[in-house]
Amino acid sequence: MLQVFQICFWVGVLFTLITFILGQFFDFADVDGDIDFDADFDFDGDVPGYAISPLKPVIITAFVTVFGGVGLILLNRGLAEELVVITSLAAAFMVSALIYKLIIVPLHKAQNTSAISQAALIGLEAKATLAISDKSFGNIAYIVGGNTYSSPAKALEEEIIPKNEVVIIRKIENNVFYVTRKQ
Repeated sequence: MLQVFQICFWVGVLFTLITFILGQFFDFADVDGDIDFDADFDFDGDVPGYAISPLKPVIITAFVTVFGGVGLILLNRGLAEELVVITSLAAAFMVSALIYKLIIVPLHKAQNTSAISQAALIGLEAKATLAISDKSFGNIAYIVGGNTYSSPAKALEEEIIPKNEVVIIRKIENNVFYVTRKQ
């Protein structure tokens, strides 16, 4: 049993170190190998409309590392193997649950609240930063929450909208904003 705990502990520690070091070199967006479930139910009572999976590499690594570490400590203190396994599992579940609830869920919420819903942009005023027509792309700038965003735009009707004209966002398709002049 000692070997099982040693393997779990050292695999967890090495995986943590390797992912930390490689994460500094390969800092890609959302390439974390996690399994995210999208569903129409409330998984944890806090994030309506979808679920955040607890099967993330950081949670699994924490579980394995804590299981191995607590097992090593308790075996060295001379406790019975059955008690060591039960206590190690309980500690690993507790630490993993705390990391999930106190770190993963709040970070996921913060990430999702910063995104702007395209449906919320319909009817919003914007300014043409490049001339816009129904045949060619132009560009608009709009402000949401104190932040200025820029997007490609086309005229919704057959018209040419000059640069610096105030426009209204009427619809968004394939990330192209269709606008009309402000009346």
